[in-house]
Amino acid sequence: METATGEMILLAGNSYPELANLIASRLGIKLGNCSVYHKTNRETVVEIGDSVRGKDVYILQTGTKDVNNNMMELLIMAYACKTSSARNIVGVIPYLPYSKQSKMRKRGCIVSKLLSEMLCKAGLTHLITMDLHQKEIQEIGRASCRERV
Repeated sequence: METATGEMILLAGNSYPELANLIASRLGIKLGNCSVYHKTNRETVVEIGDSVRGKDVYILQTGTKDVNNNMMELLIMAYACKTSSARNIVGVIPYLPYSKQSKMRKRGCIVSKLLSEMLCKAGLTHLITMDLHQKEIQEIGRASCRERV
C-alpha cells in the first residue's frame, strides 16, 4: 500500500474514522498522519505529522451528533494545511451540516452561508458533498470560494 507521500494526502477528523479507512483502502493509500484531540477544556488541537507543502490535501469530515465540534475540527485542520502551504485543500463532507438553513428567516440569518464563508476563509479551495437540501446552497458555496481565489 502506497503511503501518503505522493501528490495527494487524505486526512480524517474524528467524525467517521471507519469511512476514512474504507476510502483510503479503496484508493490504495494510507491515511495521512494527523492527530485531532481535545484538551480538558474542550479546545480542539490538530497536529499534522506529514508535510503538506505543495500537495493536494483531502480532509474527510462529516456532520454527526457532535456537529459543532466536527466543523471546528475541519476548520482547524484546513487552516493548518493552509498555513503549511498545501496546494489545494479539498473538504470531503458527505453530510454538510446547516445545509437546511439556506434561507433567510424572520430575524434570523443564513447559517449555511456563514459556514461556507468560514470554510473558505480557513483554507478550503474545493468542497465535495452530497445531497444538498436546497439548490440555493450550491450558489452560496460557489460564490464564497470564488471570491477567495
